Order: sequence, then C-alpha cells, then structure tokens
Amino acid sequence: MTGPGELVPPGVSESDVRDEVNRRTARAGYTTRNGECRARTRIQGLCNWGESKLNVWPRDENGNLIP
Repeated sequence: MTGPGELVPPGVSESDVRDEVNRRTARAGYTTRNGECRARTRIQGLCNWGESKLNVWPRDENGNLIP
C-alpha cells in the first residue's frame, strides 16, 4: 500500500480502506453498506416456457413494419 502512485496514504489500515470502499460503493448504489452485491439472486421478468417473442412489432409477410 505504500508504493509510488498509490492513492491511499501510508499508515492507513486495510480495514479502514475496506470500510471507505464499502461506503463509497453503497453511496453509488453498487453494493450494500456491508459490501454485499445489491443484485438479486433470482432473475425476474423472463419467461422460460412457451414460445419466446423476439419480434413484437407487427410485420407483414415480407418482414416490413406495418404502419
């Protein structure tokens, strides 16, 4: 942590650096205050059964959009 070009001043403990990183990432919305990922473990909004609708815009038999 004390090499040239480091952003952390010498003498700062590793736990203090970790706490500051957790505070900043939580403020930005990337993690919780404990440093845990905010992303949900379950993907929601996907339909895994039936026919998927990749093209939801109405088209004619030639593939052109219907106005």
